[in-house]
Amino acid sequence: MKKLLIPVFALCAAAACADIYMAGDSTMCNYAPRQYPQQGWGQALALYMKDPDQLHNWAIGGRSARSYRDEGRWQKLVDALAAGDYVIIAFGHNDSNKAKKERYSSVPDYKELMKGFVADVRAKGATPIFATSIPHSGGFSQNADGVLSVRGGAAGIGPYVGATRELGAELGVPVLDLNKFACEDLPKRGLEKANKLYMRIQPNEYKNYPNGKGDGCHTRDTGAYYFATAAVKAAREQKLGVCELFKPFAAVQFTPIPWGGPGSDAQPMKDDFSKEEIGYANGDVEKK
Repeated sequence: MKKLLIPVFALCAAAACADIYMAGDSTMCNYAPRQYPQQGWGQALALYMKDPDQLHNWAIGGRSARSYRDEGRWQKLVDALAAGDYVIIAFGHNDSNKAKKERYSSVPDYKELMKGFVADVRAKGATPIFATSIPHSGGFSQNADGVLSVRGGAAGIGPYVGATRELGAELGVPVLDLNKFACEDLPKRGLEKANKLYMRIQPNEYKNYPNGKGDGCHTRDTGAYYFATAAVKAAREQKLGVCELFKPFAAVQFTPIPWGGPGSDAQPMKDDFSKEEIGYANGDVEKK
């Protein structure tokens, strides 16, 4: 029995020492305190980490699988990996954008890009994990009886969500199906509560947005926490090794950002790319 206990202990120790890297777009990335209450779900995942320093959120806004690779961001991530690490990969919101050639990929090309990501991660002895794109709230509708339905493929992400699921099954890559979770769970909450997960801000609801905001794609802190929680649930349901890095649900405390903001002493997240991200996310600046 003693001989069997040694490798089991070693595996547990290795999992606890592993890091998580995240590659994705503005729905996943970190935002600076000055951008409150906007947050990506990868940012909120830090709440679940036993050691937040083991989370490296390298998602950045406006990126597709193609542009993330072509800009050298993917290679930088691969170079940072150590054996035993985990990489959560989530693209889809920008991949269908034919107006921006540097982003667009057909679904077959998207699959090839994602296959390449998986091969690169596995070559480093790390573990790839897919996450499907969170739904765009433009796909929310409510009937005359007040029943909410959620169209998970709205805003062009449907084929890429489907491709991610197919690739997961084909390549043996776990899938954190955030899209499916939301499509099934949000109707139970109703339209008003569902919209409050996103940057659908009413005038004077937050000091940062005196005139309100009508962004149906990006999440505020409540939405980021919602989807981070969904990701952890999905990982635990599949009994993934990455769960060794997460706190128990009961140990996680979430406090929504108040009207006036997170406070002057709030610090940017580690690996914060938000200075260039926010412009891309809102379409305010051109890609450099």
